[in-house]
Amino acid sequence: MADLDLMKRAIEKPVPIAPHTYLHFYNGGKLRAKFMGEKNPKDDFRSEEWFFSTNRAVTPGRENPPDKGFSRIYLPNKEVVLLHDLLKALPIEAMGEKHHKRFGTKLGILVKIFDVGDDAHIPVHWHPSPAFSQKHLNDPYGKNEAWVVLDTRPQAKTWIGWKEDIEAKDFRKWLEAQDRDEMLRHMHEFVPHPRDIIFLRDSYAHSLGSGVCIMEPQEPTDWNILAEWKGFPFGKQDAACGLDWDTALEAVKFEKMPLDYLNGYVRRTPEVVRREGKSVEEKLVPDEAKQYFDVKRFIVRGKLSMPGDQGFYCVAGISGKGAMKGPWGKAPLAKGKFYFMPACLSKPYSLVSEGAKPLEVMCFYPPTT
Repeated sequence: MADLDLMKRAIEKPVPIAPHTYLHFYNGGKLRAKFMGEKNPKDDFRSEEWFFSTNRAVTPGRENPPDKGFSRIYLPNKEVVLLHDLLKALPIEAMGEKHHKRFGTKLGILVKIFDVGDDAHIPVHWHPSPAFSQKHLNDPYGKNEAWVVLDTRPQAKTWIGWKEDIEAKDFRKWLEAQDRDEMLRHMHEFVPHPRDIIFLRDSYAHSLGSGVCIMEPQEPTDWNILAEWKGFPFGKQDAACGLDWDTALEAVKFEKMPLDYLNGYVRRTPEVVRREGKSVEEKLVPDEAKQYFDVKRFIVRGKLSMPGDQGFYCVAGISGKGAMKGPWGKAPLAKGKFYFMPACLSKPYSLVSEGAKPLEVMCFYPPTT
């Protein structure tokens, strides 16, 4: 455990988040590394960056040390420690009494970046509901999630939901035959573009092809029931989270996803909820999402005031150049630069653009309902 005095000093201002990536089961990482400002970005299976997490990542077929997936922070002396160590040492100051009472020293949210490389894909899969997880996985969380598309490659494709009702027995045949093409043929397909927003409820089947880099807020789990295992470093049982497949198939919806639901609810249109000069605040996900997480986007041309009563959250620089300026001083912002904003910093501050292009920032919040 790091020195307590250093941790107390750390939360006197926004806490810089350190990079944390690792080997995943699918290849990718070039666009993730480019976004993070790494030298010589390439696809090397370091396809995910968990930058706001108190969850352990367990990747089938890979090494899984006990601190894998836990976000790192910089202390004032530049020492890198787990964010969770800070939350355990100073839970009320860092998270607030209400959140600590409900979630303990866990964030209650997980935010990551993932990037699917050339000639790679994320299998057809689905995420369990909280009720399913509680019953079968001994976990109160499912995996409701949102996607914010950061970047794409020319061949990028995404599949979400069934075009027609599917018979479970037919899907089971495709599953046993590992027939990805037949699964995809029955799903809605679309081409993702940078700045696209998706809000995806649990239990809907989906898949991502090569060439898409996404920033994803989600419930604090990594439950993925994977309908494909052929060609991946895990087997049939691991793909079902260790469950038998009869049970795993109870977690997926086989009903048709109507196009109006896909295009009018799942695929989001950002809503401007506040203007200040030439700067705007955008609402990205529906109010329903607040039981799992919330995410807002700020596009700053000049200056934008920020309230001081939001509890703790994560601040992520998306593009442009600028800073957060408040009673605690100045914290620089740019693409790939992230901060933990502790609950104790409950005074208003400003986002300030300092470049020729607007400063784009996203903030990720834990559940509020």
